[in-house]
Amino acid sequence: MPGNPILLCAPQSDLRDRLERELTASGYPVSSVYTPAEAVAALRDARFDLVVADGLAVTGALGSIRSASTVPTPCLVVAPAGDVEARIAFLEAGADDVLPAGWGHRELEARIEALLIRSGRVQPADRSTAPGQVVTFFSPKGGVGTTTLAVNTALLLAGGDHVGSGFPGQKVLLVDLDLQFGQVATHLNLNPRFDIAGLSSDEPALNDSEVAASYLTVHSTGVSVLAAPSIPDAEARVGIEELERIMSLLRPRFDHVVIDAGSRLDPRTLWTLEQADTHIFVIFPEIAALRATSLMLGYLAETATLRARTHFVVNHIFPKELLKTRDIENLLRARPAAEIPYTEVEMIRAVNEGVPLVSSRPSSPAAAALRVVAQTVMGIENRAPTKDRRPERRSVLFGRRSPSREARADRRSRSREAHPPRDRR
Repeated sequence: MPGNPILLCAPQSDLRDRLERELTASGYPVSSVYTPAEAVAALRDARFDLVVADGLAVTGALGSIRSASTVPTPCLVVAPAGDVEARIAFLEAGADDVLPAGWGHRELEARIEALLIRSGRVQPADRSTAPGQVVTFFSPKGGVGTTTLAVNTALLLAGGDHVGSGFPGQKVLLVDLDLQFGQVATHLNLNPRFDIAGLSSDEPALNDSEVAASYLTVHSTGVSVLAAPSIPDAEARVGIEELERIMSLLRPRFDHVVIDAGSRLDPRTLWTLEQADTHIFVIFPEIAALRATSLMLGYLAETATLRARTHFVVNHIFPKELLKTRDIENLLRARPAAEIPYTEVEMIRAVNEGVPLVSSRPSSPAAAALRVVAQTVMGIENRAPTKDRRPERRSVLFGRRSPSREARADRRSRSREAHPPRDRR
């Protein structure tokens, strides 16, 4: 069941009672207030992961509600059914999403789950602390460094002298679930004799954890690797049933299971995401990649049951800054847990040498950023408190909104100055 506390702001008893009933039925702890002022006071006194509000009651107060806590709290606003202008107005005022009146229960759940995922606030009610915490790295766009982040994070979690202080040694399993062209072994300069496809085809091994463990390749750092198949068509041998059996055997043997899930969202990946305790979604800062991430989050909210902590990591793989961090935050409605700075040759050299960056160049800025990712996985907070600032007008994700009347008038005035009318005489 979800464990995310929700603050409900609705003065009308009918709307408030319905929302309380449906949110409680979905497992969310709910606290109710009647006015925006009470909502601001509640957010200053206690932690809430989401605000659900009657749009007509909070008009003009969304900015104050969002900024009442140190980290802005996402807001889902209920708008009159069929009133498109009102929905646009709420989004412009700072709402993260708008729910039209007359919603279905599943729609309410999906929109809430999508907002919690985007803001990195998804929490299970009874979080397991047993060994085998599963961390899944995924991106809907290939070539953004998902494998690099997964490999370096695994090495950091394993600790040891090669990564410096701050990371106590833990038993780590690194699974390459990019089943067609996975390159975890390449990043670690390994030549594994066995792989996940072979394990999936070995019935005795699927019934004995000791035999299953013999399919692992141990890196010099102590990280155990379950490699991807050596030939692409071998992926057909790895189904959800085989994955479930493999995880049930190997997961209890490790403190962390780090999974490189690649960039293909198939049933196996969906199952893996549902089992994970932490998601790391890797983002490349350009519009197409962010659009793909937005579509992925919406799809996951509708089709999967995710109860993991979700974090976004921005990887700057090109020297030119295509989008500002603030733009990314506004588009995804979430703050990245870390940003990996561009490195001209260090990343490529690390892959070519088969020595991950946190080992080969631990003092580099990129290695420092990778440490932040690993600390995020460990649950260590790295964000500095944000200063109070005036709420911004929020852009609609990948949509085009007409400029305001003042902006249009200013644009016309500048155009007339630059191109004065010709004398027709």
